[in-house]
Amino acid sequence: MALGALLAANNGLGYLAVHAVQFGAQPLLSKSFVAPGTPSASLVLGAEVAKVIGCMGMLRAEGGMKEALSGWTFRSFLLSAGIPSLTYLAQNICVQVAYQKLDGIVFNILNQTKMLFTAFFVYVIVGRRQSLIQCLALGFLTLAGVLVSASEASKVPERPINGELGSITIGICCILVASALSGLGGAISEWILQRKRRNSYLFSSEMALLGCVVIIAGQLTNCVSGARASEGLFDRWTLRTLIPVVTQGWGGIVVGLIAKTSGSVRKGFAVMVGLILSCGLKCVVQGERLSASTLVAVPLVAVSIYLHAKHPPSKVAIEQQNGHKEQNGHKESALQQSSSTSPAGSNDVKKRSPSAARDA
Repeated sequence: MALGALLAANNGLGYLAVHAVQFGAQPLLSKSFVAPGTPSASLVLGAEVAKVIGCMGMLRAEGGMKEALSGWTFRSFLLSAGIPSLTYLAQNICVQVAYQKLDGIVFNILNQTKMLFTAFFVYVIVGRRQSLIQCLALGFLTLAGVLVSASEASKVPERPINGELGSITIGICCILVASALSGLGGAISEWILQRKRRNSYLFSSEMALLGCVVIIAGQLTNCVSGARASEGLFDRWTLRTLIPVVTQGWGGIVVGLIAKTSGSVRKGFAVMVGLILSCGLKCVVQGERLSASTLVAVPLVAVSIYLHAKHPPSKVAIEQQNGHKEQNGHKESALQQSSSTSPAGSNDVKKRSPSAARDA
């Protein structure tokens, strides 16, 4: 499709822009079209279903359904989607624990370390390195995230927390583990999509199906344990509720395409732009004033994007790394070849030795 090729051009720049807009507008859409008291499980379940429908629709529209499903097995499904799903599940558990132990400002500041963890795990798992200036750009981006998140957290009313030293330590450990798991899950997804070349729509739909299974299992567990809610999951839904649910689900499809074309590190830049865009939309639509820290974060994000785009790792360093890998590969193949030909060579020597003795 021409639109897909256009969005994927320049390392998925179009997908990054779409994700930034969706991420920035999502809070406003949810606040405007979701009724208060709507169960979050129903919203997540609806978004996952919308993601599956969207993925299947795109596969059919692009004519790639047969190719994507060829060779599909339940084992490959569990290996590709199961491992990232486990990391995200553990991440959500750690986030919930940390949210109960820490105040909003500390929580949001430490949560910004996920960008650094993502770059680290992408290097370890995928092998994509960052130049020194790119590392500096990631530091600027993390600082910008801290400024915006701290500003937004200061507007939220204080909530009761357990302020004991041991409890705070547990909260800090949980949010750091959650950030690490976020980077790990992103790197694994990028490796599956780029190195294993799994279809992005298939991978996103598999992740969504696992998410649906987890949510439904959780609801069934609540019913069995007797903790049934007074209202059904979808009692507060209206037709307008579908708007944020569909945008959230289809935004997840774009995230998969970004992991395949751009990478998880660049996705972090789109998220940061979306966060600032969200603050701007609140200013325009709801009349909230932009904080000083948000205004400082805008040029920081702009500088970090410029530095990261203009200063990739040097070609010499990349060629040296690739050459080292190729050299090791040649050595291994040479050793295998010599070991396989050595018996024949010794036989030739044995065959020639009698004639050489007679000539002597």
